[in-house]
Amino acid sequence: MSVEPLVRLDDSGKTIYFVIFNNVGQVFDFNAGVLAFANLGAAVKPYLAATEYPNAGGAGKSQYIASLDLATINNTAAIEHCTLIAFEQAGGSPAPATDTPRSQPNGFSVQFGKEGLNKFRIQCGVSTDTTSGVVLELQAWLESDEGEVVALTSAATCACQIRQIDAGSDALSITTGDFGNVNSQSIFTHSLSNPALENDRQYRAKFTITQNGVSWTVTKPFFVVP
Repeated sequence: MSVEPLVRLDDSGKTIYFVIFNNVGQVFDFNAGVLAFANLGAAVKPYLAATEYPNAGGAGKSQYIASLDLATINNTAAIEHCTLIAFEQAGGSPAPATDTPRSQPNGFSVQFGKEGLNKFRIQCGVSTDTTSGVVLELQAWLESDEGEVVALTSAATCACQIRQIDAGSDALSITTGDFGNVNSQSIFTHSLSNPALENDRQYRAKFTITQNGVSWTVTKPFFVVP
């Protein structure tokens, strides 16, 4: 989750607000009972009011600042492409359909409550406890660039294919059903008894995590000790 400042430098004494559009022209409705994109005419509160900070940008100038929690806009794996525009309020209440824009459109994208794309990766672990791997243990989770574990929903899935390095086909396939749902820490785990891996061999495990139709993949090599 990321809270970002929205800043507009303008003449002092104005009433400034921000409007967020999606890529089909809808506006984000900040009404607590909605918190979703809607058509402009149907939105209850299609704006985020800014606070004026006078003389914070030179003589006769003010900074107009609002805080935006990006997780409010989109906290899922699906990528939301947005445009931010500042408006000057002319009447008694914000009216984006008729008020004057005070900034150029500023595009940004949001995924899992963070700005930008491809800022997430799979972290994983593979371990065997004896020769030939009498028990094979697997763990996988999604992590942000900041090292935070991403909170996945029950709709998220994980699968893993295990192949000996010099083999032409997979030795094991752990399905999404085998992994089941993430645990309370948003980590996929699975233990497999007697996987029949050969000792003194190197393997690679390919993990795939999918959420909201978006997939991440990573390959991790591991060694079965004799």
